Amino acid sequence: MSKNNIGNNIKFLRQNAGLTQAQLGKIFGVSHVTVSTWESGRTMPTPDIVEGLCMTLHCRKEEILGFGYAGREKDVQRKKLNEYFDALSEDNRHLLLVRAKELVNLEAEMGGYSNANAS
Repeated sequence: MSKNNIGNNIKFLRQNAGLTQAQLGKIFGVSHVTVSTWESGRTMPTPDIVEGLCMTLHCRKEEILGFGYAGREKDVQRKKLNEYFDALSEDNRHLLLVRAKELVNLEAEMGGYSNANAS
């Protein structure tokens, strides 16, 4: 567990949550400089701050500490898809959902759809 990796994880999660260093620091009663030192790996947050970061950034400790968490890329893709969907007009959302349902049904009819593919 490297301080730099933890710092990179904190930075990624903070940015993904749409928070600035100053905003995150305010939540924990520290300055943006302190948050910067966490993100650069010069210092590490205390265990109670790590717990708070998990709650604030809606993540698991593994995501901050980097213990075998492999879901980051999926999280980023999911966020981008949600942002794209939210930006669509109501009519386009409806069309997209109808088309997705058609594709799932077609795949099921062809026998290629299984629970293993439904992640």
